[in-house]
Amino acid sequence: MKRRINLNEVTDKEPIKVDTEIQPSLLELPKEEVVSSTPFKLHIEVYKKPVGYDIYGRVEGEVELICSRCNKSFKEKMKKSFYYQLMPTSEITGGEIKAGDLDVKFADSDALDLAEVVKEQVLLNLPLKPLCNEQCQVPDVPFEEGSIEKDKRWEKLKTFKDKLKEKEK
Repeated sequence: MKRRINLNEVTDKEPIKVDTEIQPSLLELPKEEVVSSTPFKLHIEVYKKPVGYDIYGRVEGEVELICSRCNKSFKEKMKKSFYYQLMPTSEITGGEIKAGDLDVKFADSDALDLAEVVKEQVLLNLPLKPLCNEQCQVPDVPFEEGSIEKDKRWEKLKTFKDKLKEKEK
C-alpha cells in the first residue's frame, strides 16, 4: 500500500503510475457527513510538465451517509475520475480566476500524499443534500398529544412545571 509519491522521481519520459488502497482511518472524513466508508481504491498517474505536474486519477469506494429527509443511513458507491495540475506556489499570479484555473492546485512539497488526494476527491463528490433515494419523503409524524412516544429527558422539567403551577394556586 503506497502512501506517498516522491515528485522528484517523476521524469519527462517516465510518469509514475500507482494503484493502491487507502484505509478510511487515514482519511479522517467528517463524521457529521460520512458515517463510515470502505477502503478506497486509487489509481493515479503523475506526468511531469516543464513547470509542475499533470495528475490523472480514479477513486473507487463506498460511503455510508445519512439521508437528509428520513434520517436513515444508506450506502452510496463512489467511482470518480479526476484531473488537476499541480503547480509550485511561485506560479501564483494575481488577477481574475479563469475557468481553466479551477483545475490547478498549488503546493511546494516534493511529495504527493495519496490519502489527501483521496480525501479531497471524496469530499468534493459528496452530495450536498444526501438522499437515500429520489422518492424519499419526510416521514409523516402525527403531532397529537400522546401519540408520540414520550421522551424521558423532559420528565424532570414537566415535574418542575407542575410544581410551579401548584404554587401559583
